[in-house]
Amino acid sequence: MEGRRELLKTLLGSIFMSSIPYQALARKRAVIYRIRYSNTTDRTRLVLDCKGEVDRKNIKEHLSGKVLWLDIRNTGAVRKLTRRIKSPLVSEVKVIPITSSRTKVKVTFKESHKFKIFGLRSCGSKPFRIVIDVFPEFVPISCQVRKFPKRIVVLDPGHGGKDPGAVWPPRSKHPKIREKDITLSIALKVRKYLRKSPDIKVVMTRTRDTYVPLLKRAEIAAKSCADAFVSIHADSMPNYPQWSGVTVFKASPSLFAKAQRTAKEVAKRVKLCSDVMCWSISPLLINMATTVTFAESSRLARYIVDNLKAQVNDDLINGIKDMHRNIVVLKTPGRPAVLIESGFLTNSLDRRRLTKRWYQEEIAKGIARGIEEYLNSLNKVAFVR
Repeated sequence: MEGRRELLKTLLGSIFMSSIPYQALARKRAVIYRIRYSNTTDRTRLVLDCKGEVDRKNIKEHLSGKVLWLDIRNTGAVRKLTRRIKSPLVSEVKVIPITSSRTKVKVTFKESHKFKIFGLRSCGSKPFRIVIDVFPEFVPISCQVRKFPKRIVVLDPGHGGKDPGAVWPPRSKHPKIREKDITLSIALKVRKYLRKSPDIKVVMTRTRDTYVPLLKRAEIAAKSCADAFVSIHADSMPNYPQWSGVTVFKASPSLFAKAQRTAKEVAKRVKLCSDVMCWSISPLLINMATTVTFAESSRLARYIVDNLKAQVNDDLINGIKDMHRNIVVLKTPGRPAVLIESGFLTNSLDRRRLTKRWYQEEIAKGIARGIEEYLNSLNKVAFVR
């Protein structure tokens, strides 16, 4: 009898111990059970709800044309899931279980787009989520025919809200000087001078200390059918404290070439505004649109630099430079755009000047006069009445 009891205990113990690895593995393996999505002006967000957590290292992505594939290891799915997406960016998402511990996700874009993949931990009633954010390369433009002879300029004070931009002292948690404050102050002064002209309408991307995403700024310019877009910033180069002065940037030829290639892919959804009408860009118009935008951005930059030199000490103006970074507000076909670095916070003289009201006024006058002269030069083209 005792022998049977001992044997039973041994058998039960071995069964219990052998089940531990399986249970631990089951807890680690996630299961996708639902597809959700939402749209904003900046992006389309795709959400895969999961039971259990998924390690980002287990997600391998591959973009093939307009299809994004995710190969997710150690993750299953309740069944094959399909969701049609009502979005200008994405048409469909499919979750395809391969095995109990491997799943593929197929995301079909309407055009080629940027994307970002990350995980969100479970919180309260919300499960663990795999998130795919899809962003447009260009902001779709939809505008009306001009019914009045008024030029439109968008002023874009850089950074704002949770994004302070460059700060002094560098990397300080409580900086004395913040780029976002300087850019807003100068932009508001530029608006003040431009408002004196009855033929110019000024649109601001922000008028207070608030965070505005980059694509939202581009959308503001697109929806207003702006004749010019001027973004105002302040620079910081801790390793080169001797660098100083005001620099006006325009998109480089290589950046416009890249924009041209991308624009051809999304041409059917982008609209181009002129003084006469707005129309959908066909591939045949892309070359002309990007060429004209590049030329007009150069002209806008030249007007601003010439007037800054006339208004401020000539030695403080560095002139025009090409911007090689991929900045969406500088590269959209049909809208001349420049980015102005008003000085370097890491240079002691620039830093003192940029915090002075009188210097900000001088910079603002030069920028405003340059914009006004550029916009007046456009008035040789007739308006529709």
